[in-house]
Amino acid sequence: MENKGFQINHVDKGRPWGGFFVIDENQISEFAEMFFMEIELSEKQLQQKLSPKFLLVAPGSRLSWQYHFRRAELWKLIHGEAGIVKSETDELGILQPMEFGETVSLTQGERHRLVGMDNWGIVAEIWMHVNPELPSDEEDIVRVEDDYARK
Repeated sequence: MENKGFQINHVDKGRPWGGFFVIDENQISEFAEMFFMEIELSEKQLQQKLSPKFLLVAPGSRLSWQYHFRRAELWKLIHGEAGIVKSETDELGILQPMEFGETVSLTQGERHRLVGMDNWGIVAEIWMHVNPELPSDEEDIVRVEDDYARK
């Protein structure tokens, strides 16, 4: 990440499923250009906190079954292996392998879960705020189910 010129503002290696690296918000244009070049972000969007990050998911681990009220998310598998489960309801969908380099668009309220497969997976992520006047934050998460008993 640093070899690609990204400044890492926060590292969290303490997640039971792996961890994440948050990239400096001032580098959102470079991050989006490198990993989400097919997505056109407006100048207004680029001025918002889009929380560019790399999610690292361990083999056999999975993030909570969750959704968000104030944001949609874009994910892209950039290294290794990962799977994704999605659904419009609280009922779990089918585990689908993520395709390397393919952008996954998660809509506001869509239930989703990142899943570790046989090897570590690295997923690039950015947030897409539903209402720029009331942007999302780390508290905007509803966990429907969690392997680690988090609320």
